[in-house]
Amino acid sequence: MDTETSEIYRRNIDRVYRICYLRLQNRAEAEDAAQNVFLRYLRSPKPFRDAEHEKAYFIVCARNESCSAAKSYWRTHRVPLEEAADFAEEDQPADGAEMILALPPKYRDVLYLYYCEEYSTKEIARILHRTESTVRSQLARGRARIKVDLEGNYEQHP
Repeated sequence: MDTETSEIYRRNIDRVYRICYLRLQNRAEAEDAAQNVFLRYLRSPKPFRDAEHEKAYFIVCARNESCSAAKSYWRTHRVPLEEAADFAEEDQPADGAEMILALPPKYRDVLYLYYCEEYSTKEIARILHRTESTVRSQLARGRARIKVDLEGNYEQHP
């Protein structure tokens, strides 16, 4: 890999992995999906207009790759092993991230892009190919679901 490609990888790998993990909720599958995103880039490198264009490219590719991986035959036809429960704990997120991961993908995606990547609703709408009003509604509904979960936790622990 040349130095430019190494820099592109270094700037984007964490973001790509997080997006893949949000969708797949499994460390190994997220690593594979992130690797596939960069393999796709290496096979046909794109000239980026600026840093935002590069960031958006990798966000969209990560989202598409993780969606494809989530629909794969292997993932949809496997049966979880009961005795593997002890090993699954390492894939569990810490603290409040559990609530975000428990949300449906349409809410997870917009919440991640809004709060973690700090995109505006207009930019999120463009990236996810949704209308701005849909993105705002999904942000509000996602926040409401998390609020309900948080209130439920506080009631259980006075």
